[in-house]
Amino acid sequence: MNKELEFQVMNKIEDVRQVAKISGLKVPALGKGVALLEAIAREPGLGFTGIQERLGMPKSSTHHLISTMCELGLIKRRSLGGYGLGLKLLELAGLAHESNDIQRDAVPILRGFAQQVQLTCHLGVLDDGEAVYLARVEGARDIIVKSHVGQRFPVNCSALGKCLVAWLPPEPLDAVIAKLAFEKRMPKTVMNAPDFRLALDEVRRRGWALDDEEQAPNCRCIAAPIRDRDGLVVAAISAVGTLEQVSDKRFRTLSTQIIAAAGAISESVYSTAAHAATAPRSRAARIGGTGR
Repeated sequence: MNKELEFQVMNKIEDVRQVAKISGLKVPALGKGVALLEAIAREPGLGFTGIQERLGMPKSSTHHLISTMCELGLIKRRSLGGYGLGLKLLELAGLAHESNDIQRDAVPILRGFAQQVQLTCHLGVLDDGEAVYLARVEGARDIIVKSHVGQRFPVNCSALGKCLVAWLPPEPLDAVIAKLAFEKRMPKTVMNAPDFRLALDEVRRRGWALDDEEQAPNCRCIAAPIRDRDGLVVAAISAVGTLEQVSDKRFRTLSTQIIAAAGAISESVYSTAAHAATAPRSRAARIGGTGR
């Protein structure tokens, strides 16, 4: 399967998933609007027919939705045809950024770390069982990694995702795993719950996570957790590069560096050093769970 066809298939799978999710919402119309934004974000320039197909709506309903979203400034007509995201979203994103303490305080440290290791770095959190990028910082300019703030992805095929769920207590972890589709993105993608649990055991043992061509070809990613004052994992950072950039020989040094950077963010945002003597290692430790 060539890359363009693979991209189209993955988008179609996402469209089907969104339609199914919308049908169960209390306000489906709002869900349709969000689905429209996500479709245009994935495919800038998407036209009326493409939007209608992806949302599974009648022509008249699609027209009314598009018109309303344009009036609100959430989407706009592009000069080259089709629709793109509107400036209102940029305004809202800026407000969300300003109100997010961890995003604001972590980015300067993440930027310094990216320059140190010369890799593209991300800050992410767990949301509704998925990993979500809050920030992205470039390191090496000669190799650009395709990713964007707000991008969501399954936790089983990413280093960031594994870090975010590895220290969850049993019941929340079971709930996350139960929602995973375990879609095969690459030959090395973890494809079932037992193997994923074993992978998380390894993350906890090492203190950092690895994605070794599990989500994209010629791409390796390493991640470390960010903890709050109670020792709970609230976010994670990752560094991604090619197989040559993130070689086997570099794991020891890079893992030490990313753990240090994650620790610096934890200290900056949550003043964790002052609480290190009394804080438990995980949420499971605080509530008496095993944190498997």
